[in-house]
Amino acid sequence: MNPINFEAQNYLGTKIQTAKTWGAKPLNLKVDVVIVGAGPGGLTTAAVLGEAGLSVVVVEAGHFWPKGSFNRRQSWALKNLYQDRGTRIMHGNAFVPLASGAGVGGGTLVNSGISFRTPDRILDAWEAQGLEHWRDRDTLYTEVEQMIGVQPTRAAVAGKNSEIARRGFSKMPGVKHDYMPRNTPGCVGCGTCQTGCPSNGKASSDVNWLPRALKTDVRIFADARVDEIQVQNKRAVGVSGQIVHPETGENSAFEIKADKVILAAGAVNTPLLLLRQGLANSSDQVGRNLFVHPGCGALGVFKEEINIFSGASQGYYAEHPTDPDVLGETFSAPPEAFFSQVGRAGPESANFLAQMRHMASCGFLIRDESGGRVSLDGSGGLKLTYNFKDKDLRKFVRGAKFVTEMFFLAGSREVRPLLRGGKFFSSWNEARQWISGASIGDFMLYASHPMGTCRMGADPKRSVVRPDGRTHDIEGLYITDSSLHPSALGVNPQMTIMAHSLALGRKIASS
Repeated sequence: MNPINFEAQNYLGTKIQTAKTWGAKPLNLKVDVVIVGAGPGGLTTAAVLGEAGLSVVVVEAGHFWPKGSFNRRQSWALKNLYQDRGTRIMHGNAFVPLASGAGVGGGTLVNSGISFRTPDRILDAWEAQGLEHWRDRDTLYTEVEQMIGVQPTRAAVAGKNSEIARRGFSKMPGVKHDYMPRNTPGCVGCGTCQTGCPSNGKASSDVNWLPRALKTDVRIFADARVDEIQVQNKRAVGVSGQIVHPETGENSAFEIKADKVILAAGAVNTPLLLLRQGLANSSDQVGRNLFVHPGCGALGVFKEEINIFSGASQGYYAEHPTDPDVLGETFSAPPEAFFSQVGRAGPESANFLAQMRHMASCGFLIRDESGGRVSLDGSGGLKLTYNFKDKDLRKFVRGAKFVTEMFFLAGSREVRPLLRGGKFFSSWNEARQWISGASIGDFMLYASHPMGTCRMGADPKRSVVRPDGRTHDIEGLYITDSSLHPSALGVNPQMTIMAHSLALGRKIASS
């Protein structure tokens, strides 16, 4: 099976409708299943249910982007491919940007295609909490890997940045490291996955699960914002909202009646829908237990040219030798993105720009245990809070030391841990001492992969969703996205979201 299939665009205007193709007329439908959200969870679920013979409509607030839509401009991507244009911030004892993708394909439009299986130690704990479908984890993950084309990043496209990481991690005893597993079979190493793949080489969900779904009785409505989950006698019976033209703001109403309603809008938008209506929350757990895989990183300056903006955006990884909750991952971005995040104004900026061709970059993410919350502000809008605990600060210190030492071992002349007020260090000992004294607010934090806000479990007092995907409180209402996860994964989540949705989709189809 070819994991990259653009035939979905042939359905534009028929089985795929947008605000432009649909126009101003109202929409009223009755189907077996309506799914809210067209990310990896929603599209995987749609494919499974469609193949089971059910009629399905997927509504997605973001846009559908045909082949050739993407370019390499960060400004365009933030406007079109990110939730709230990339401005979501978590507030607490540190300020943390939280990135999430938007559009048909969801986060897979802007991720780097990283395709890890969740470690057994995590899934064993989930299974013990009643999530028995994870007994078949090998079967589920193998099916996903074959569907989306997972393979190690080829050295030829990984770039010099990945080669630097390979060189440095190879000198660290006990460190497991390798080229990154990714679902990017057509990758040419342009290094801008986060702006949408401009080379059409990434197997995002809109080019594998979506075409598979459209071969069945599945339809997609993009630019369609759900405002209400319709409930009668404690049973979900449909959704309603507005189809909003992304350019003019004009809208038309829609109402979709269904025997089953599935929320797959992501770990921020799914709890928001429930909170605004006070649904499925007898446990008071909706919106709580937010995990986000926060991270940071370091830059190394070398005599040789690196050109971090050339090569796979994230081509190499390494596991911390003593802390399984710390994972190193190389990263790249366009020059303007790097300068805006870590450059400085004033006389130092010219030196930073001159050094950029000689810089390598490596980040790390942690499996967070601190947790945060999605809630409503006073006007009913989104409020994100997150407070770091000391144990996660210690993981940050380990992660920063991990990637900083790697660069020195790889031959870097200077290394800059990405801490506020930091500098380029020419001595590993000096850099290590600086990192050891850091507080959480010193790190230049970044977060993605929100999950956990509608956690799954057998106990209705401690969870929102039953092990078969149904909410404890509302019959006919299901969830199949990352908000289900009972805990953080410690690795990039797209494979686990898809595997989870395969298992739950089949349960839903047979119910």
